[in-house]
Amino acid sequence: MSANRMSLHKLCTVLLLIGPALWSPAMSVAAPPQTFHIIMVVFRGCEAACKGFQDYWKSRDVKVRIEVLDAATEVSRLREFVGVVKARKPDLLVTWGTSTAVEMLGTVDAVDAQRHVTDIPSLFMIVSSPTGAGLVRSLASSQRNFSGTLYMLSADAILKAASMYMPLRRVGLLLNPKERNSTVFLEELLRQRALKGLEVVVRPIGLDAAGKLDAQSLPALVRGLADEKVDAIIMPPDSFQLIHKDLMTHAAVERGLPVIATAEVAVRESEALLGVVNRYSLVGRLTAVKAEQILVGGLRPRDIPMESPPGFSYIVNMQVAAKLRRYPPMKVLKMAEIVQRDAP
Repeated sequence: MSANRMSLHKLCTVLLLIGPALWSPAMSVAAPPQTFHIIMVVFRGCEAACKGFQDYWKSRDVKVRIEVLDAATEVSRLREFVGVVKARKPDLLVTWGTSTAVEMLGTVDAVDAQRHVTDIPSLFMIVSSPTGAGLVRSLASSQRNFSGTLYMLSADAILKAASMYMPLRRVGLLLNPKERNSTVFLEELLRQRALKGLEVVVRPIGLDAAGKLDAQSLPALVRGLADEKVDAIIMPPDSFQLIHKDLMTHAAVERGLPVIATAEVAVRESEALLGVVNRYSLVGRLTAVKAEQILVGGLRPRDIPMESPPGFSYIVNMQVAAKLRRYPPMKVLKMAEIVQRDAP
Protein backbone atom coordinates (compact mmCIF):
# COMPACT_ATOMS: atom_id res chain seq x y z
CA MET A 1 0.00 0.00 0.00
CA SER A 2 1.47 3.37 -0.99
CA ALA A 3 2.05 6.17 1.50
CA ASN A 4 -0.65 8.20 -0.26
CA ARG A 5 -3.15 5.39 0.16
CA MET A 6 -2.25 5.03 3.81
CA SER A 7 -2.72 8.78 4.35
CA LEU A 8 -6.10 8.62 2.67
CA HIS A 9 -7.01 5.64 4.84
CA LYS A 10 -6.08 7.55 8.01
CA LEU A 11 -8.04 10.61 6.86
CA CYS A 12 -11.12 8.49 6.15
CA THR A 13 -10.82 6.83 9.53
CA VAL A 14 -10.64 10.22 11.27
CA LEU A 15 -13.69 11.41 9.35
CA LEU A 16 -15.58 8.33 10.42
CA LEU A 17 -14.60 8.76 14.05
CA ILE A 18 -15.06 12.49 14.53
CA GLY A 19 -17.15 13.66 11.61
CA PRO A 20 -20.01 11.18 11.11
CA ALA A 21 -22.39 13.99 10.24
CA LEU A 22 -20.55 14.37 6.94
CA TRP A 23 -21.72 11.02 5.66
CA SER A 24 -25.14 12.24 4.59
CA PRO A 25 -26.91 15.58 4.02
CA ALA A 26 -29.74 14.12 6.09
CA MET A 27 -27.52 14.46 9.14
CA SER A 28 -28.15 18.21 9.21
CA VAL A 29 -31.75 17.64 10.28
CA ALA A 30 -32.25 18.75 13.89
CA ALA A 31 -32.53 15.86 16.31
CA PRO A 32 -36.13 15.31 17.42
CA PRO A 33 -36.90 15.37 21.13
CA GLN A 34 -38.21 11.82 21.37
CA THR A 35 -36.09 8.89 22.50
CA PHE A 36 -35.58 6.24 19.83
CA HIS A 37 -35.77 2.62 20.95
CA ILE A 38 -33.15 0.39 19.33
CA ILE A 39 -32.93 -3.35 19.90
CA MET A 40 -29.54 -4.93 19.18
CA VAL A 41 -29.46 -8.70 18.82
CA VAL A 42 -25.92 -10.02 19.29
CA PHE A 43 -24.54 -13.53 19.04
CA ARG A 44 -21.65 -13.67 21.51
CA GLY A 45 -21.98 -10.74 23.83
CA CYS A 46 -21.53 -7.03 23.28
CA GLU A 47 -18.08 -6.94 21.71
CA ALA A 48 -16.20 -4.16 19.90
CA ALA A 49 -18.73 -3.55 17.09
CA CYS A 50 -21.62 -3.45 19.56
CA LYS A 51 -19.68 -1.03 21.78
CA GLY A 52 -18.67 1.09 18.80
CA PHE A 53 -22.34 1.40 17.86
CA GLN A 54 -23.21 2.47 21.40
CA ASP A 55 -20.28 4.89 21.71
CA TYR A 56 -21.30 6.76 18.57
CA TRP A 57 -24.43 8.16 20.21
CA LYS A 58 -22.46 9.76 23.05
CA SER A 59 -21.30 12.48 20.65
CA ARG A 60 -24.66 12.96 18.94
CA ASP A 61 -27.59 15.13 19.94
CA VAL A 62 -29.98 12.22 19.56
CA LYS A 63 -31.66 10.38 22.41
CA VAL A 64 -31.59 6.61 22.07
CA ARG A 65 -32.41 3.70 24.33
CA ILE A 66 -30.43 0.65 23.27
CA GLU A 67 -31.66 -2.75 24.44
CA VAL A 68 -29.21 -5.62 23.87
CA LEU A 69 -30.44 -9.20 23.46
CA ASP A 70 -27.62 -11.79 23.56
CA ALA A 71 -28.10 -15.22 21.98
CA ALA A 72 -24.91 -16.44 23.73
CA THR A 73 -24.01 -18.48 20.58
CA GLU A 74 -27.32 -20.40 20.71
CA VAL A 75 -29.03 -20.12 17.32
CA SER A 76 -32.31 -21.37 18.81
CA ARG A 77 -32.53 -18.22 20.94
CA LEU A 78 -32.61 -16.06 17.83
CA ARG A 79 -36.00 -17.45 16.93
CA GLU A 80 -37.28 -16.43 20.35
CA PHE A 81 -35.87 -12.94 19.81
CA VAL A 82 -37.89 -12.55 16.61
CA GLY A 83 -41.01 -12.74 18.77
CA VAL A 84 -39.55 -10.34 21.32
CA VAL A 85 -38.75 -7.76 18.65
CA LYS A 86 -42.19 -8.07 17.06
CA ALA A 87 -43.85 -7.61 20.46
CA ARG A 88 -41.75 -4.62 21.57
CA LYS A 89 -41.83 -2.83 18.19
CA PRO A 90 -38.59 -0.83 18.46
CA ASP A 91 -37.85 2.05 16.11
CA LEU A 92 -34.89 0.07 14.76
CA LEU A 93 -33.48 -3.47 14.92
CA VAL A 94 -29.72 -4.03 14.65
CA THR A 95 -28.33 -7.54 14.24
CA TRP A 96 -24.75 -8.76 14.78
CA GLY A 97 -23.31 -11.58 12.67
CA THR A 98 -24.43 -13.65 9.71
CA SER A 99 -26.39 -16.29 11.62
CA THR A 100 -28.25 -13.58 13.52
CA ALA A 101 -29.12 -11.63 10.38
CA VAL A 102 -30.33 -14.72 8.52
CA GLU A 103 -32.44 -15.94 11.44
CA MET A 104 -33.93 -12.53 12.21
CA LEU A 105 -34.37 -11.08 8.71
CA GLY A 106 -34.61 -14.14 6.46
CA THR A 107 -32.93 -14.77 3.13
CA VAL A 108 -34.08 -13.41 -0.21
CA ASP A 109 -35.62 -16.71 -1.26
CA ALA A 110 -37.04 -17.75 2.12
CA VAL A 111 -38.35 -14.67 3.90
CA ASP A 112 -41.57 -15.18 5.85
CA ALA A 113 -43.43 -12.28 7.46
CA GLN A 114 -44.55 -14.60 10.28
CA ARG A 115 -41.15 -16.14 10.86
CA HIS A 116 -38.92 -13.08 10.33
CA VAL A 117 -38.80 -9.38 11.18
CA THR A 118 -40.03 -7.57 8.08
CA ASP A 119 -42.06 -4.54 9.24
CA ILE A 120 -39.43 -2.89 11.48
CA PRO A 121 -36.53 -0.92 9.93
CA SER A 122 -33.36 -2.97 10.43
CA LEU A 123 -29.60 -2.93 10.00
CA PHE A 124 -27.14 -5.82 10.06
CA MET A 125 -23.44 -5.63 10.89
CA ILE A 126 -20.50 -8.07 11.01
CA VAL A 127 -21.81 -10.07 8.06
CA SER A 128 -18.91 -11.26 5.93
CA SER A 129 -20.83 -11.76 2.69
CA PRO A 130 -24.46 -10.59 2.53
CA THR A 131 -24.80 -11.91 -1.01
CA GLY A 132 -23.10 -15.21 -0.22
CA ALA A 133 -25.35 -15.68 2.80
CA GLY A 134 -28.42 -15.05 0.65
CA LEU A 135 -29.52 -11.93 2.53
CA VAL A 136 -29.44 -9.76 -0.59
CA ARG A 137 -28.82 -10.05 -4.30
CA SER A 138 -27.04 -6.71 -4.56
CA LEU A 139 -25.17 -4.49 -2.12
CA ALA A 140 -26.76 -1.44 -3.75
CA SER A 141 -30.13 -2.19 -2.15
CA SER A 142 -31.69 -4.98 -0.14
CA GLN A 143 -35.04 -4.27 -1.81
CA ARG A 144 -36.43 -4.90 1.67
CA ASN A 145 -36.74 -3.08 4.99
CA PHE A 146 -33.06 -3.32 5.98
CA SER A 147 -29.55 -2.25 5.08
CA GLY A 148 -26.23 -3.00 6.76
CA THR A 149 -22.48 -2.71 6.99
CA LEU A 150 -19.75 -5.07 5.82
CA TYR A 151 -16.54 -5.88 7.65
CA MET A 152 -14.81 -8.61 5.66
CA LEU A 153 -12.19 -7.88 3.07
CA SER A 154 -12.22 -10.21 0.09
CA ALA A 155 -10.03 -13.30 0.18
CA ASP A 156 -8.06 -11.80 -2.70
CA ALA A 157 -7.34 -8.60 -0.73
CA ILE A 158 -6.34 -10.55 2.38
CA LEU A 159 -3.97 -12.78 0.42
CA LYS A 160 -2.37 -9.82 -1.35
CA ALA A 161 -1.82 -7.95 1.90
CA ALA A 162 -0.55 -11.02 3.77
CA SER A 163 1.81 -11.84 0.90
CA MET A 164 3.65 -8.61 1.66
CA TYR A 165 4.75 -10.30 4.89
CA MET A 166 5.46 -13.81 3.59
CA PRO A 167 5.07 -15.85 0.41
CA LEU A 168 1.82 -17.83 0.33
CA ARG A 169 1.64 -20.77 -2.03
CA ARG A 170 -0.07 -23.32 0.18
CA VAL A 171 -2.49 -22.27 2.95
CA GLY A 172 -4.52 -24.19 5.49
CA LEU A 173 -8.04 -23.56 6.75
CA LEU A 174 -10.15 -25.13 9.48
CA LEU A 175 -13.71 -25.33 8.17
CA ASN A 176 -16.70 -24.95 10.47
CA PRO A 177 -19.36 -26.97 8.62
CA LYS A 178 -22.10 -25.28 10.67
CA GLU A 179 -21.07 -21.70 9.90
CA ARG A 180 -22.05 -20.19 6.55
CA ASN A 181 -19.39 -17.49 6.87
CA SER A 182 -16.70 -20.14 7.00
CA THR A 183 -18.03 -21.88 3.91
CA VAL A 184 -18.39 -18.66 1.91
CA PHE A 185 -14.81 -17.66 2.72
CA LEU A 186 -13.56 -21.09 1.67
CA GLU A 187 -15.37 -20.71 -1.65
CA GLU A 188 -13.55 -17.41 -2.16
CA LEU A 189 -10.21 -19.05 -1.40
CA LEU A 190 -10.93 -21.84 -3.84
CA ARG A 191 -11.59 -19.27 -6.56
CA GLN A 192 -8.12 -17.87 -5.84
CA ARG A 193 -6.79 -21.39 -6.29
CA ALA A 194 -8.30 -21.46 -9.75
CA LEU A 195 -7.04 -17.97 -10.62
CA LYS A 196 -3.56 -18.02 -9.09
CA GLY A 197 -2.68 -21.65 -8.47
CA LEU A 198 -2.95 -21.24 -4.70
CA GLU A 199 -3.08 -24.56 -2.87
CA VAL A 200 -5.73 -24.77 -0.13
CA VAL A 201 -5.65 -27.54 2.47
CA VAL A 202 -8.98 -27.85 4.32
CA ARG A 203 -9.68 -29.70 7.56
CA PRO A 204 -13.29 -29.79 8.83
CA ILE A 205 -13.76 -29.23 12.57
CA GLY A 206 -14.91 -32.43 14.23
CA LEU A 207 -18.10 -33.06 16.18
CA ASP A 208 -18.42 -34.52 19.65
CA ALA A 209 -20.75 -37.34 20.74
CA ALA A 210 -23.63 -34.87 21.04
CA GLY A 211 -23.14 -33.64 17.49
CA LYS A 212 -21.70 -30.29 18.57
CA LEU A 213 -18.47 -28.77 17.33
CA ASP A 214 -15.55 -30.19 19.30
CA ALA A 215 -13.17 -27.46 20.43
CA GLN A 216 -10.70 -30.03 21.72
CA SER A 217 -10.18 -31.25 18.14
CA LEU A 218 -8.64 -27.91 17.10
CA PRO A 219 -5.01 -28.50 18.23
CA ALA A 220 -4.83 -31.85 16.44
CA LEU A 221 -6.28 -30.32 13.27
CA VAL A 222 -3.68 -27.54 13.41
CA ARG A 223 -0.90 -30.09 13.84
CA GLY A 224 -2.27 -31.93 10.82
CA LEU A 225 -2.04 -28.77 8.74
CA ALA A 226 1.54 -28.29 9.92
CA ASP A 227 2.32 -31.81 8.75
CA GLU A 228 0.86 -30.84 5.37
CA LYS A 229 3.58 -28.16 5.14
CA VAL A 230 1.23 -25.22 4.68
CA ASP A 231 2.84 -21.78 4.68
CA ALA A 232 0.20 -20.38 7.03
CA ILE A 233 -3.26 -20.99 8.43
CA ILE A 234 -5.96 -18.51 7.51
CA MET A 235 -8.59 -18.13 10.23
CA PRO A 236 -11.92 -17.54 8.48
CA PRO A 237 -14.81 -15.44 9.82
CA ASP A 238 -16.16 -17.94 12.33
CA SER A 239 -17.45 -17.26 15.85
CA PHE A 240 -16.53 -20.77 17.01
CA GLN A 241 -12.87 -20.38 16.08
CA LEU A 242 -12.74 -16.90 17.60
CA ILE A 243 -14.20 -18.14 20.87
CA HIS A 244 -11.56 -20.90 20.94
CA LYS A 245 -8.81 -18.82 19.35
CA ASP A 246 -6.25 -19.69 22.04
CA LEU A 247 -6.54 -23.44 21.39
CA MET A 248 -5.99 -22.88 17.69
CA THR A 249 -3.31 -20.20 17.66
CA HIS A 250 -1.25 -21.67 20.52
CA ALA A 251 -1.09 -25.00 18.70
CA ALA A 252 0.00 -23.19 15.53
CA VAL A 253 2.80 -21.30 17.28
CA GLU A 254 4.02 -24.52 18.88
CA ARG A 255 4.49 -25.94 15.39
CA GLY A 256 6.08 -22.76 14.03
CA LEU A 257 3.04 -21.96 11.90
CA PRO A 258 1.75 -18.38 11.41
CA VAL A 259 -1.97 -17.66 11.61
CA ILE A 260 -3.47 -14.95 9.43
CA ALA A 261 -6.68 -13.66 11.01
CA THR A 262 -9.72 -12.00 9.45
CA ALA A 263 -10.74 -10.53 12.84
CA GLU A 264 -8.48 -8.31 14.94
CA VAL A 265 -9.27 -9.97 18.28
CA ALA A 266 -7.26 -13.06 17.29
CA VAL A 267 -4.16 -10.86 16.93
CA ARG A 268 -4.73 -8.54 19.87
CA GLU A 269 -5.82 -11.12 22.42
CA SER A 270 -4.30 -14.38 21.22
CA GLU A 271 -1.43 -15.62 19.05
CA ALA A 272 -2.39 -14.96 15.46
CA LEU A 273 0.64 -13.39 13.78
CA LEU A 274 -1.17 -10.85 11.67
CA GLY A 275 -4.61 -9.59 10.79
CA VAL A 276 -5.83 -7.89 7.64
CA VAL A 277 -9.07 -6.50 8.97
CA ASN A 278 -11.69 -3.85 9.23
CA ARG A 279 -11.87 -2.86 12.87
CA TYR A 280 -15.07 -3.95 14.56
CA SER A 281 -15.36 -0.65 16.43
CA LEU A 282 -15.39 1.30 13.15
CA VAL A 283 -17.94 -1.09 11.68
CA GLY A 284 -20.14 -0.44 14.71
CA ARG A 285 -19.80 3.33 14.30
CA LEU A 286 -20.57 3.16 10.58
CA THR A 287 -23.67 1.10 11.42
CA ALA A 288 -24.72 3.84 13.85
CA VAL A 289 -24.26 6.45 11.11
CA LYS A 290 -26.73 4.49 8.99
CA ALA A 291 -29.04 4.16 11.98
CA GLU A 292 -29.08 7.95 12.34
CA GLN A 293 -29.82 8.31 8.65
CA ILE A 294 -32.91 6.16 9.20
CA LEU A 295 -34.10 7.47 12.57
CA VAL A 296 -33.32 11.16 12.12
CA GLY A 297 -32.85 11.60 8.40
CA GLY A 298 -35.94 9.63 7.47
CA LEU A 299 -34.20 7.46 4.86
CA ARG A 300 -35.67 4.08 4.03
CA PRO A 301 -33.25 1.20 4.76
CA ARG A 302 -33.71 -0.13 1.23
CA ASP A 303 -32.35 3.18 -0.10
CA ILE A 304 -29.08 2.91 1.86
CA PRO A 305 -26.29 0.90 0.18
CA MET A 306 -24.41 -1.73 2.14
CA GLU A 307 -20.72 -0.86 2.55
CA SER A 308 -17.66 -1.28 4.74
CA PRO A 309 -15.45 1.33 6.45
CA PRO A 310 -12.84 2.88 4.14
CA GLY A 311 -9.42 1.24 3.95
CA PHE A 312 -8.31 -1.55 6.26
CA SER A 313 -6.01 -2.18 9.21
CA TYR A 314 -2.86 -4.32 9.08
CA ILE A 315 -2.06 -5.58 12.58
CA VAL A 316 1.05 -7.53 13.61
CA ASN A 317 1.64 -9.26 16.95
CA MET A 318 5.36 -8.77 17.56
CA GLN A 319 5.53 -11.24 20.44
CA VAL A 320 4.29 -13.94 18.07
CA ALA A 321 6.67 -12.73 15.36
CA ALA A 322 9.55 -13.20 17.83
CA LYS A 323 8.38 -16.69 18.81
CA LEU A 324 8.11 -17.73 15.18
CA ARG A 325 11.28 -15.84 14.18
CA ARG A 326 9.26 -14.26 11.38
CA TYR A 327 9.87 -10.55 11.72
CA PRO A 328 7.91 -8.28 9.39
CA PRO A 329 9.77 -6.71 6.46
CA MET A 330 10.26 -2.95 6.46
CA LYS A 331 7.44 -2.32 3.97
CA VAL A 332 5.04 -3.98 6.43
CA LEU A 333 6.44 -2.14 9.46
CA LYS A 334 5.84 1.18 7.71
CA MET A 335 2.10 0.60 7.50
CA ALA A 336 1.23 -1.93 10.21
CA GLU A 337 -0.08 -1.39 13.69
CA ILE A 338 2.17 -3.27 16.08
CA VAL A 339 0.69 -5.18 19.01
CA GLN A 340 3.28 -5.31 21.80
CA ARG A 341 1.36 -7.00 24.61
CA ASP A 342 2.09 -10.63 25.42
CA ALA A 343 -0.62 -13.04 24.34
CA PRO A 344 -2.22 -15.11 27.12
